[in-house]
Amino acid sequence: MTACSFRATILSIRQLTRDIREMTLEMRAPSELSFQPGQSIAVTVPDQNSGSSLLRYYSLVSPPHSSTQLILLLNSHDRGKGSTFLLENEIGAELQISGPHGSFILQDDLDRELLFVGTGTGIAPLWSMIATLFAESSSQPITLFWGLRNESDRYYLQELDLWKSHHKNFSYVLTLSQPRSAWNGSTGRVTDLLQTYTTAAHVAAYVCGNRGMVKEVTDLLHEKGASAVYWERHDEKS
Repeated sequence: MTACSFRATILSIRQLTRDIREMTLEMRAPSELSFQPGQSIAVTVPDQNSGSSLLRYYSLVSPPHSSTQLILLLNSHDRGKGSTFLLENEIGAELQISGPHGSFILQDDLDRELLFVGTGTGIAPLWSMIATLFAESSSQPITLFWGLRNESDRYYLQELDLWKSHHKNFSYVLTLSQPRSAWNGSTGRVTDLLQTYTTAAHVAAYVCGNRGMVKEVTDLLHEKGASAVYWERHDEKS
């Protein structure tokens, strides 16, 4: 798909945690965007210092069938120029955007189990992919490993439980690297969860997170025999 420029307005901003905001954009001109799950859009951010503008890229949380409303995840704690600019705008503000961008998309691995591994807001493109698979009534086994820091960083819990109850081929593990003592769920990093695989030759994996995590996970999966590993780094500051 060829990227094009378009306008969109901020429809809503939902606070998911202390730091994470979910922003919904409504397409204006054109009225919809065709994209593949996993792709991103580029928001034009004015640079007050230089008088020019910057582009900041955000993976779409929303699946392609939601082509008129686009959902992003923003981390206010990172204080990146893009997130700061977007969160300074009010509902109804118009943005200049281009897209879709990126080649981190679902592949044709119909004979494999699907494994999605993400940390933090790296869940965004993985969410779009999984939602698309459900919309297409995929019967492939789908597993999500999602790493966060502690209990206060969790979000989308109701959505995950609904997915699990409605789709018998889906399972997920939410693991916390710095949980409080009362936490009785999975503890550690997403790489620890991969130790449950004696072999990963049967798996097609999609990985999104910071640079170090992506390298560690992809290396480990390759060591375990995985040949279908697709990844994208999700910069902490955007």
